[in-house]
Amino acid sequence: MAKRRNTIPQEPKIETPKEVRLRARDWEHNKRILTYVIPAVALALLLVIGGAVNEMLIKPGSVLARVEDKTIITRDFWKRARLQKTNLEEQLRQYQIFSQQFAGQDFFASQISQLQATLASPISLGTQVINGMIDEEVIALGAAERGVSVSDAEVDEALREEIAARQGALTVPQATATAEAGIEATATAASFTPTPTSEPTVAASEGVTDTAEAVPTTEAPTPEPPAILDDTLYQTGLTTRTDQLKEAGMSVDEYRGVIEAQLLREKMVEIIGSELVTPTEEQAQARHILIRIDPPAIDETSSISGTETLTDTIVNAVPEVAASADLTETAVLSETGELTTTVESTAPDVAASESLTDTAVLTDTAVLTEAVLPADDGIMTEAEALALATDIRQRILAGEDFAALAAEYSDDPGSGANGGDLDWASRGAYVPEFDEAVFSLPIGETSELIKTQFGYHIIQVIERDANRPKDENTVAQEKSQAFQTWLQEQILATNIERPENLLSKLPSGLGQ
Repeated sequence: MAKRRNTIPQEPKIETPKEVRLRARDWEHNKRILTYVIPAVALALLLVIGGAVNEMLIKPGSVLARVEDKTIITRDFWKRARLQKTNLEEQLRQYQIFSQQFAGQDFFASQISQLQATLASPISLGTQVINGMIDEEVIALGAAERGVSVSDAEVDEALREEIAARQGALTVPQATATAEAGIEATATAASFTPTPTSEPTVAASEGVTDTAEAVPTTEAPTPEPPAILDDTLYQTGLTTRTDQLKEAGMSVDEYRGVIEAQLLREKMVEIIGSELVTPTEEQAQARHILIRIDPPAIDETSSISGTETLTDTIVNAVPEVAASADLTETAVLSETGELTTTVESTAPDVAASESLTDTAVLTDTAVLTEAVLPADDGIMTEAEALALATDIRQRILAGEDFAALAAEYSDDPGSGANGGDLDWASRGAYVPEFDEAVFSLPIGETSELIKTQFGYHIIQVIERDANRPKDENTVAQEKSQAFQTWLQEQILATNIERPENLLSKLPSGLGQ
């Protein structure tokens, strides 16, 4: 049996006066440290919590801008900015795909560059978005004054059309409209009777023999018609779009508000445009013959200062070319007074690379009074143009066909081949001298010679209409311009408060 150990209790250690003083000093020191540390830690925590509350609650709910009594909240601006960034990135990808399909072409270079610049600048993107939101509020005020609104059914249809476009499909109304347009186009084509034309003849010199075989033609495959958006396809597309909206922090209901604003703008463009733009205008259909005046390389009345003696040296680069060979001479006068002319032979036995070089050097104060001009290269002086135009006009007055003369002599390539016909045009479409003649000349009368910056014109007015309908594209463009003018006037007349420091109000992650 083990023996039990006797434990002897130790007496407590008695601190010396010195130890007591040291412990008391340490306590005071630690207390002073805690007095500063605890408030500092508490303050830091408050700042962190306060910053989080500000970023998550106060700042998003703050007023960013005002339009009269309407407010634009920062949270809504953040959502629209992120949505705009997503939309611009999607547009950029599409343009880049198009650019790759048209390799080596710059059709989309400006659009790509502009999109990249906007996406690379958060302040530019943010400014674009806030200005757009302010415009929407101003438009809403103007629409309310006119009793214009957008229904839920219109928003539903616009959303379905967007989903259909993203799915490469058509809604039922779109498919119906497309089919009706196709039927109308087919009926129009069927009612058109083409003018019979004789088969072209081919000269034997073109190297085509009677035994030439026809090259078989292959028909291009007919593209499949787009699908019709049914409920299943719509729900699939809507789910995809919903996920995209979530990335911007936006719900579908909020996005419907964006669509509503777009539809309201479109309605106001049409209403304001209809108020300010007339669908008809005075127009005239005319035809003309243009005889162009070409300024000579050196004007006959011009003088060249700083020269005195004209020394002409002919260097024959092709000795075997006879002096009687046809030569075409081109003169170039340099700023230093050196006149260099190139004389090319049109003789069939002279190679294209063979030429005669005529070098003339001008010195001191001589006056050059005669231009060195080709005689048969189509360039016409004013006197020659006037003489030709006068002769053509006399031939028209004598009964010759205007269209045939225009096709033969007119220097206007756009209308000459069409008998000089310029089609319909509105007042102000031409240069002033020409415009005045077109809208004052009696129908069918041949004008006097009209001189413009392009040369001499002979004009006939075929028809005039004081109320001819404008082109649809022209009307649409004029309505858009009229709406923009109206919108800017409304903005100036509206009490608007914009953010003073938009950069500090941008959402995080807006930049690339």
